[in-house]
Amino acid sequence: MSPVETPAYLARQPILNREGRIFAYELLFRDSPDNESAIIKDGVRATAEVLENVLNNIGLSKLIGNHKAFINCSREMLLDNIFGPLDSRRFVLEILETVSAEPAVVSIVKNYHDRGFELALDDVVFEENNLKRIEPFFPYVSYVKLDLVENTPEALKAAVPYFKERNMVLLAEKVETESEFKTCLSEGYELFQGFFFAKPQLVTGSKIDGTTAAILRLIQFLRGDPTLSEIEQAFLGQPTIAQSLLKYVNSEAALRRKPILSISDAVMWLGVPQLQDWLMLMLYARPEMGENLQSAPLFQNVSQRAKFLESLAVVLDPKGALPAQAFIAGIMSRMDALVKAPLPSILVEFNVDKEIADALLRKEGRLGLLLRLVDAVEGDQRKEVGICVRELGLSSEVLMRCLSAAYGGGSCG
Repeated sequence: MSPVETPAYLARQPILNREGRIFAYELLFRDSPDNESAIIKDGVRATAEVLENVLNNIGLSKLIGNHKAFINCSREMLLDNIFGPLDSRRFVLEILETVSAEPAVVSIVKNYHDRGFELALDDVVFEENNLKRIEPFFPYVSYVKLDLVENTPEALKAAVPYFKERNMVLLAEKVETESEFKTCLSEGYELFQGFFFAKPQLVTGSKIDGTTAAILRLIQFLRGDPTLSEIEQAFLGQPTIAQSLLKYVNSEAALRRKPILSISDAVMWLGVPQLQDWLMLMLYARPEMGENLQSAPLFQNVSQRAKFLESLAVVLDPKGALPAQAFIAGIMSRMDALVKAPLPSILVEFNVDKEIADALLRKEGRLGLLLRLVDAVEGDQRKEVGICVRELGLSSEVLMRCLSAAYGGGSCG
């Protein structure tokens, strides 16, 4: 197997600022999706290989855009200097809570700091003895991550002035609810990380509106490889969306000699892939997403998971209906957060296929197993990733290629 083909498993979780925009991603690298001891046995070698292979295959810009990347660092990884070749402007080295501030480690941390790297302390427990243990790192640290589970509310509050006096940015980890987010926000935390941002808290009672349902149907329709004439008829059946499409393609009229007046010409101008991307943007263009849609964590999450699911499904069922179903299931799996309504009621109103509904609600069938897999990848649940990969009959190499396809828009085949 060539270096480019070496299997690697990647998980990515957004870190948000006070405005709810993506500030950075934490990247979790593994040399195998289903072997929990792999990194422990030879962490330096495995991490070095995965850093090289994943970043070469996917590309840093495709993986994190113009954001920063936080990477976990054990004692051995720091001392072996495997992060030296990385761009110090893009990577934040996150010192794990298991690392002791012995002189040799503090010295290498100072070296990284002097070379322009920002450093973070992971899973800090705000308690006197622990603070004394990690204090030698303080002059070189820019970010401090405090776990909401491991710290008491009193400790989380007291940590703010303590670390701000030392010019450190506070990051709240494991933010699971809106209440926790608002509390940390009011106390002065600057950055936030946790499942609350991947699956926002639901507000029951809302209904999916007609335009949203129509956009979803058009997205699903386009995955079925329709003819140009069929696409035109589908859009003409949705006058509001058709009008928006014509307005969009004519927004850069200076690039053409004359305006585009027909749906068929608009489709030919854009191409089906870009048309699908435009529909996705339409779908997630809601007030709560703000002006900079591409920075919205919900949009980024749903776009990547839909493409990842589709890439896996193409391997499992290259000529069947599974890829189109997987893509729409990926979108629907975050629809509750978009329209702020319970998923079961959304599925009824959208009238989705029973197979998609069973997968979304009960994780049944191959489609349900794919949804379990993408949830496990996003949550860095390595044991569950391994179970799903084996049950689906996929290899680590295929998983790696499909992750690359989802991030970079390439092919998983």
